[in-house]
Amino acid sequence: MKKHLLYALIVLVSACSPATKITRSWTSPEKSTYGYNNLYVAVVIGDISKRQIMEDDIQSKLTRLGISSTTSNSTIQPNFWMSTDLDKNNMMNVVYQSQKDAIMTVSLIDVQNEQRYIPGAVMMGGPMMMGPGGWGMGANFGGFWGMNHGMMMTPGHIVNDRKYFIEINIYDTKSELLVWSAQSKTLNPASMEKFSSEFAQVVLERMLEEGVIRNQN
Repeated sequence: MKKHLLYALIVLVSACSPATKITRSWTSPEKSTYGYNNLYVAVVIGDISKRQIMEDDIQSKLTRLGISSTTSNSTIQPNFWMSTDLDKNNMMNVVYQSQKDAIMTVSLIDVQNEQRYIPGAVMMGGPMMMGPGGWGMGANFGGFWGMNHGMMMTPGHIVNDRKYFIEINIYDTKSELLVWSAQSKTLNPASMEKFSSEFAQVVLERMLEEGVIRNQN
């Protein structure tokens, strides 16, 4: 019974925990001591709609913190974004024109598919029934059935996991140096919208903790 309750608790905790986690982060000594409060946000993926969803979620949560931001979707035309003409100098000109003190880039670096086996679990049924005196005297079929009919093993099964690894970088606009970097892992996102919102929340919380940005409210 205790094993069954422990299994149920593990499943419940796993279901409530965020699908996205920061797996590592690095901070440069060149980072602004006060934290950045004016960001240019660029999600570097080819899908325009997904890029806009992610940039909008990041911008929305930055706004709640009182941090100003500009997104690449609002400053770069879709045809120019995928063009070879959008070199480093042209990109920096866009950032300079938006008057931002740091650049936040988000890029997908890997997708992994894995299989794992979930063992079966004992499902407890009705109350135990025992004859008078325990299992010795008076033991009968009714007692046996009451004890065993509810202890059924659910079969194990194979789960296909899909893991997304994303890199987040912060560059100081003035020096163009990398001042903060992190990598996140997302397991089996339920939807693009849910993933994007959770990703923005998890990443910005870590950036606040490590002094990369500062709550202005």
